[in-house]
Amino acid sequence: MQVTSISKLGRSGAESFQLVFARWFAVLTLCLVPISTAAVNLGSGVFAVLALTSPEVWRRARSLRASSPAALAALVLFVALTSSLAYTSPDIHEATDFLMKYRKLLFIPLLYLVFADDKSAPWATLAIWGLFASLVLTMVLTYTNYLGWTAVGPVHGTDPMTRPWVFKDHISGGLMMAFLVCLSFSLAKSVKHTGASRALYAVAILAMINVLFVLQGRTGQVVAIAYLAIYLVVHASRFRRYDTRTRWIAGLGAVIVCVCVGAFVMHGKNSRLADTAQEITQYETQNKNTSMGVRIEFYRRSIELIAQRPIAGYGVGSVRTQFERLASMQTGGRAAMAGNPHNEFFLMGVQLGLIGVALFVWFLVAVARACKRLTEPARDIANGYLFAFVLGCLANSLLLNFTEGNLFVFLIGILISAAPKEARAV
Repeated sequence: MQVTSISKLGRSGAESFQLVFARWFAVLTLCLVPISTAAVNLGSGVFAVLALTSPEVWRRARSLRASSPAALAALVLFVALTSSLAYTSPDIHEATDFLMKYRKLLFIPLLYLVFADDKSAPWATLAIWGLFASLVLTMVLTYTNYLGWTAVGPVHGTDPMTRPWVFKDHISGGLMMAFLVCLSFSLAKSVKHTGASRALYAVAILAMINVLFVLQGRTGQVVAIAYLAIYLVVHASRFRRYDTRTRWIAGLGAVIVCVCVGAFVMHGKNSRLADTAQEITQYETQNKNTSMGVRIEFYRRSIELIAQRPIAGYGVGSVRTQFERLASMQTGGRAAMAGNPHNEFFLMGVQLGLIGVALFVWFLVAVARACKRLTEPARDIANGYLFAFVLGCLANSLLLNFTEGNLFVFLIGILISAAPKEARAV
């Protein structure tokens, strides 16, 4: 990937000031996602105002339906959530507050309208390297906090779990560190200078160590191990030009590495993945409130609720109200309460029924199709986070979550709108 020229990011004679500044604030907001919640709220708000006051955005709005299925799917999903206010079970104020957590979906159409022209490619490059710099900064501070050299960050603590935290906890931070592995590998393959490529591979290795042994976020650990497995399998497949024996050795070596890393993380001392089975057992046999145990309870309740109202669900923000109804006579872990089931698919199912699950899947499929049209390294980067996002949605409500959701919206939104596309066959 070539270094972005600053001169290409300025204003041409045909572009409004609002459009250029909207692009700057979109990229800035993406770079701030790993660092500051307040800054992201401010930056995204300014981006939206600038985009909506840009004449180019309104001229391009007519082409949104035909030219960006992903943006259309995001808009339809938000409209469906908004429409469910008419029948949702909690009071209107609680439901509206919950709905506002999904307002990030509206940024995807705006990002497309802001970046959808043939002059936006340098902005995608700037966004990728800017996010990379933010994630590397976070990783360095995570290590220094972990080693006791610094005590930086609003969520930093003194106990072993929170000591390495900087700006985000182990769930959000772990997922972003796992993504840094993918991002670094993708950039390493694209740069031409050997020294830069080696440095990027070193960052990927440090990020892998960080997510597996420092932050200890289970979602991030699973994603990182999956990244490693995919990377080794892809590289082993490139040995097809060699003899059969060499191919078998390469393939077997890749499998052994993945198994060893997975086994070490899942059975190592103080590993949270290693505690997974114990937490489930404690919940099932002792009714103990454990992280994995209550997830099983939330999933069971969600399936029951979806079965009761399979078509359109209970409305936006209804999970807590319905969970309280189902758990009113329970105690211990079976009485655990939350406003979401820690699974985005179940969350959509409870709120909007099978219609909501279908709309969410449509949105993800539309994004995946848009990512396929990108050129390298943007395609690997976009597909990498999409993979992490979908995998993470099986154990967390990532679209609802502030950090993971905004990272998805701004990163994917900018890349599928601004990054160069492969020419379609005529």
